[in-house]
Parts: sequence; C-alpha cells; structure tokens
Amino acid sequence: MAARGNRTVLCSVVFIDIVEYSKKSVEEQMHMKQQFNDLLLHALDDVPASDRIILDTGDGAAINFLGDPEECLFVALALRDALALRSDGALQLRIGVNLGPVRLVKDINGQPNIIGDGINVAQRIMSFADVNQILVSRSFYELISALSADYAQQFAFEGARTDKHVREHEVYALGRAPAPQRLQRKPAQPQAPRVSTALGKVEFAAASAQAYVMRRPPVATALAAGLILVLAIALRLTLRGDDAGTAADHFAQPVADVAIAPAIEPAKPAPARQAPPPQSRAPEAEKRAFAEPARDAAPAPGPKPSAAPPQPDVRPREQAVAPPTGSVRLHVQPWGEVYVDGRKFGVTPPLQNLALNAGTHRIEIRNPGFETHIQVVEIKEREQIRIRHRFQ
Repeated sequence: MAARGNRTVLCSVVFIDIVEYSKKSVEEQMHMKQQFNDLLLHALDDVPASDRIILDTGDGAAINFLGDPEECLFVALALRDALALRSDGALQLRIGVNLGPVRLVKDINGQPNIIGDGINVAQRIMSFADVNQILVSRSFYELISALSADYAQQFAFEGARTDKHVREHEVYALGRAPAPQRLQRKPAQPQAPRVSTALGKVEFAAASAQAYVMRRPPVATALAAGLILVLAIALRLTLRGDDAGTAADHFAQPVADVAIAPAIEPAKPAPARQAPPPQSRAPEAEKRAFAEPARDAAPAPGPKPSAAPPQPDVRPREQAVAPPTGSVRLHVQPWGEVYVDGRKFGVTPPLQNLALNAGTHRIEIRNPGFETHIQVVEIKEREQIRIRHRFQ
C-alpha cells in the first residue's frame, strides 16, 4: 500500500449512500451506521486488505478496488443479495459503481486517501440510483462484460443521465439474476508452512509489483532497462576482477625472483692467482700482494668455520600513504543510480557500501520517473554514514 502512495492508478470504485441518513436522530444514525458497517465488512470478506481502500463518507462509504475488477462486481452482488434478505427496510442504500483514474494520496492524518475523476463519477452514478438499486457506469460495464458473457447478462441498460455539472453518463442497472460463477482459476495448491514472516512479505511484494508493472507498460520498460544496466555493470566488474587477478599472477613471480636472487645465489670462488714468470721482477708491493693471499690460504689448525652466506641488500619499497577514508551505507528502495561528486558509482541494490575519502561529498540517487534525491555529507576518517531513501 505504501509503495503506491502519491500515484495515479485506474481502479474500480463503489460509492454507497445511506438513504435519509441525515433525517434520523443521532441514536438512529448510530444504529444504522453499525448495521451498515456489518453489512459492508461481510461483503468484503473475500477481498484482500491490500487490494482495497475504504473511505468513510459519514452517511456511507467509498470502496476503492486496486486489484481484480471482478472483486468489485461480486461485492456489489453481495450487497444486492444482503439487501434483498432484509425485510424490515430499516437500512436502505443507493449504490454507484465506476471505473476510472484516481490519485492515491495521504490525508491530514497520514492515512491513505483517494481523489480524482474515478471517485467523483462513482458518486454521480450513485445519485441516479433508486432505493436499494445498483447502477454502474459505461466504463465499468464494458470492462466487466468483456471478461465473461455471464457477467454481461447481469446488467440492463438504463439510458443516459445528466448530472448537475451538465455532464452526461450512460448507466446500467444490476438486475436480479442469480450471481454468476467466477472465471475458472487454478485450483488452490496445498502450501507448505511459511518459513518466516519475511518470506511472506517478499512473496506479497513480488506479486504486487508484478501486477502493478503489468498495468503500467512504461514502468515495465524502465524496470527492464534498469535490469539490463545492472547485469551489464555486474558483468563488467566480474571481467575487470578476472583481468586484475591474471595480471597480478603474471607480475608477481618475476618481482619475487628479483627480490630473493641475492640471497640464494651461491658465492663464486675467487679466481686463483698465478705466480709471475721466473724472469720478471715484481716490485716489493706486488710481492706482498701475492704473499698475503698465500698466507691467508694456509690451513688453520682445528675445524674450519662455515662461511656465512652473503646478506641480500633488501630495502623496503616506498609505499604510498593512503588518504584517510570513511564509508557510506546505502538503503534505497526500490533501486537507484548512485552518483558521488558527479561520478557514477553504480546501482543500489546490489551496491550497498561506498568507501570515500574524508571530506565533503555530494551524493545523488536517481530513479527515472522520480525526483532525484540529493544529500551532502561530511565524512570523517573511519566514520560510517547511513543514507536511507524510498522513491515514492
């Protein structure tokens, strides 16, 4: 119900008026209103609460059906049969039915309310009805008669009526024929117990979204485009991740070899110095240079100590100091494109977390058909900020 707020939809409206309600005393009005409420709630037993909005008009009610138009027909039939069984005549009604556009809004108390031509015409149709008569507009008759021939046989053409605004309406009266059978539907399958309340809510949201999208082709087109965009972004990120892993594997081995090469390379033996030719006379310093290696090469008594391997000249690489960062946690329904400082970061969901540098950032969340949500945030180091928004 909340997801449909502040939207224009096409729905069936039943407008009911209690005859001579204002002429009764307060005690009689309370009694009549209690009878009327019991009668109406009994007729609405089979209609899900999520598919209807009931507006109390004081001397009656306006019921708006957001789901199957057949539900509106069978509620009208239930009211007709219930009134026929009441022989005392204490409660008399006028009923009008219309199919037209309405605007779902919130009233001053924050409760769901409906305005628009759909409910206005339903009230005009009701004003043309006699006591305990049900009249429907041409738009509702054409829709319901197209579903089944049995439905069409329930109505009789009453002619055209002109309201106080000089607007002409063709009306049809609901007759006394027995109520028809509903269109054949799938037999109900035994359902396993629900795993959790959350699962039930997900199933209901999916069914409501499917019904809503099927009634609005532009919305279906926008959702299809959004789904394609999300899949393309996910595929691009996946391919980018694979390329990064391959490049890392390609360059990691040569870098490691260079780093440890001085540690594992065996020391090369010093080349043996050759004695000078017998005829040559080396200077005294040169003789000492030859004599010192010879003296060093003389074996020392006792075990020979093992030579320590040369230590590699490994110097730590310079690392870039990362700027201080924070994060932004996104909770957006149903979805939105995320822009930070004019740069697109992705679509949420699935995107939920943004790692941003400390400082001031302008975050925009866009969804075609809705007003862009803009929020300027001040991010501090290691701080997480939450942004919640629902497009309505």
